[in-house]
Amino acid sequence: MKKGHELISLQSQFITVGIDVSGLDEVQKYLNELVRSADPNTFNEWANRIGKTAKEICNDPDCKRIKLIKDGDGKIKFQFADKEAIECVIQAINRHQNSMPMIQQEIFKQLVTEFQRIERESIL
Repeated sequence: MKKGHELISLQSQFITVGIDVSGLDEVQKYLNELVRSADPNTFNEWANRIGKTAKEICNDPDCKRIKLIKDGDGKIKFQFADKEAIECVIQAINRHQNSMPMIQQEIFKQLVTEFQRIERESIL
């Protein structure tokens, strides 16, 4: 009888130790998102989306106040004609913030901080 009892105990140990497949799916989804969000093109996609939204907020369809400029390294930079244009970009970032991948959220949070500093210091 003792062997049977040990066998049952051993089986119950195997039953309690398992793999949560839905958990693995979530981990894989997170890792895929992390890889995608680290891609520089993902930043460019979000910068373009934010630029478009900011131009709508500022009623700047001709891009006279807000410009997105792609430099030789493939990076996108924002240029502003005035402080209100900066505020439009900040609003656009805030509007899209929760839809962005995690890394992009952090990058654009830092940009908001920098844009707010520029507004405060009246650099424009």
